[in-house]
Amino acid sequence: MAASEDYLQLTHVFLARIRCLQECIKCFKDGLHLPEAICYVCDQCPIKATKHGKITLHASPEPSKQTGGSDKAVEVLIGPEDVVYVSGEEYCNSVGQWAAIRRIVFLNGPTRTFESTLWLLVYSVECLAKDKSAFVTGNNVQAVSHKERLFGREQRTVCRWEDVVDTTYCLHLNDHRPAISAVDKEAVDRLREAPVGWSMNHDEELAQFLCGETFSQSDVAGNLGCIRDYVESIAVSSYSEEDRGAESLTDNDPDTFWESDGSQGNHWIRMQMKSETVIKMLSILVDGYDDNYLPRRIVVTGGQTGNMKKLNEVTIDQDLHGVSNVVLLENLQKHYPVIEIKINECKDEGIDTRVHAVKIQSSKERDFGLNRDLFTAEHMTRFPMLECYSTDQRYRRALLLQRFTQLLDTVLPYIVPSWEFSVNSYSWLEVIRQLLPMSKKRTSLIDVFLRQSETSEPPLMLPKLYVNRRTAVDHRLNPTLDPQYKNSVFSQIYEGLKPRDPSEKPMDFRWPGRYSQWWECKFLDEGIIDQGGGFRDSLSDLAEELCPSAQDVPVPLPFFIRSPNQSNLDANVNRDMYVPNPSCTELNKYEWIGKVMGACLRGKENLVLSLPPFIWKKLAGEHVTWTRDFITVDEAEVKQLENMDVMERDVFDAYYAGERTWTTVLSDGTTVPLKHDGAEMPLLYDDRLAYITAVQETRMSEFDQQVGT
Repeated sequence: MAASEDYLQLTHVFLARIRCLQECIKCFKDGLHLPEAICYVCDQCPIKATKHGKITLHASPEPSKQTGGSDKAVEVLIGPEDVVYVSGEEYCNSVGQWAAIRRIVFLNGPTRTFESTLWLLVYSVECLAKDKSAFVTGNNVQAVSHKERLFGREQRTVCRWEDVVDTTYCLHLNDHRPAISAVDKEAVDRLREAPVGWSMNHDEELAQFLCGETFSQSDVAGNLGCIRDYVESIAVSSYSEEDRGAESLTDNDPDTFWESDGSQGNHWIRMQMKSETVIKMLSILVDGYDDNYLPRRIVVTGGQTGNMKKLNEVTIDQDLHGVSNVVLLENLQKHYPVIEIKINECKDEGIDTRVHAVKIQSSKERDFGLNRDLFTAEHMTRFPMLECYSTDQRYRRALLLQRFTQLLDTVLPYIVPSWEFSVNSYSWLEVIRQLLPMSKKRTSLIDVFLRQSETSEPPLMLPKLYVNRRTAVDHRLNPTLDPQYKNSVFSQIYEGLKPRDPSEKPMDFRWPGRYSQWWECKFLDEGIIDQGGGFRDSLSDLAEELCPSAQDVPVPLPFFIRSPNQSNLDANVNRDMYVPNPSCTELNKYEWIGKVMGACLRGKENLVLSLPPFIWKKLAGEHVTWTRDFITVDEAEVKQLENMDVMERDVFDAYYAGERTWTTVLSDGTTVPLKHDGAEMPLLYDDRLAYITAVQETRMSEFDQQVGT
């Protein structure tokens, strides 16, 4: 019965979070203030001293103002029974985590309040650097539980934003809704309100910035402590004579490892947890260079022996290079007596597995939040859309995106995959797909989609292709001699893979990633026997024909052309890119190119095609804009239309009067009319805005036929 009740409560929580996410996404889309629940900040969080001593209150948390007589506002003597109440608003910088003081309640004295805002350094980076075995506080204080008296009995009061979301959006029966602690209204308003002019494009750029920065402060929060502090005992499925078994997982040496022998699905690490230990983070250390010893799919369970429940499933990126930390569990809400890490699958169907370390951070420890100092102007040079906003505006918006992503990660495995576009959960995920790179579930999410879209396995006997690269080289040197490109490597492979029997379906290459070779290739007159190398060479030749790496050679195939930016001497970026040829209508061959690209995504091979971000976004079905995205195709056209938009009449007449008609030039040099008889219609100043819109629509859709095949 208890298990059923737990499951029912868990279901209510998931539904509550989905309701909150749906409301948030509508706010992102429409530029509205986000819901108060996800922006919740507790007004008075209690913390207590660990011993008698002084705490120092500062006038400002800024680094330049943390030392010196005037900035050290006041020192207060407190004891273990005194309670300091601070705002729950997050503020972390390179010094540590700060909190704004509300009041101090003394056991043997009057309560002290403060007229102006003073800051307490709660957790210090400097203190932690001196003692990495424990999270040392800057002022010898620690958080305490939030409880209130109601009708003569204690009542739990929620004061974490996640709990507030669950309480607000959950359907509570019999009015058993937990109380929500008083809110810091000013802090909530600062989080809720989007900066003036802010849009989803700004959120996308901020997400890109966050993904590129090490915002977790790995030197600080990355130290997960010693596993022996939280585990009574540890057992492993098996180990070889060369390693020391479980001891190798806890020796803090990444060069040692536990290696389990046996068959797939029979490798496990089982930990008996110490009483009341609640896992804040559980991770393992793996090495990408372990090859087929590298774990691929891991299932983590917890509970009592004989009554374990699944807590998480993680798929590890198989393209790891070197030692990497893989997070398995985060922010558990309860104690599990036994935690088991089961490795169900290894890379390339490996039989044995290796894990270099197990790390745990418990609820007794403290990590630091998002560092405000990352959002100063000097870090924004590659993100022009964010430069005009203040450091605090960027910082608070990043905190909000972090909360949103954290909430999304808790429910993402339950709402995808969904292949029906009519399903609401899928449609609203489309709105925020630009934020998904921030998700810690993104790797496993991609793996789920790839698995769900797999088809039958490849034939037992791979097709054997015979390719003459000598004639292909002659074709590259002078494509005009072979207009139908029959001698190209592309054509030889494409024709060689065509089904010989009309009833036979062409290969779609939607096979599991372990099938890393899709055809065998023999190069005529070269004496190469394909053991994988010939196949990879054929892919390299294919890519070089589609998008030549040298700029001074002809393009031997008609499918891609050099982007206009390649001939634009003023363009600073994206000058080596290719775009689909809008005049090429061999759509069946574009479809085949797409299948090979998809096969590379599933497997371990590469097809190097130098396409601009505009095309990649189109292929992924993402939203594209003229100013931000098409500039990667034709920067000169984007800037010319921008100038035309703000141009005075006399300047316009001097440049364009009698010279420009209602036409535009596509990337391949083709001139197309924007109206019926547009080539005969001169462009007038008063019509320039309509003309600009027509050009943008035409140019941004010129590749749609080829991309959408």
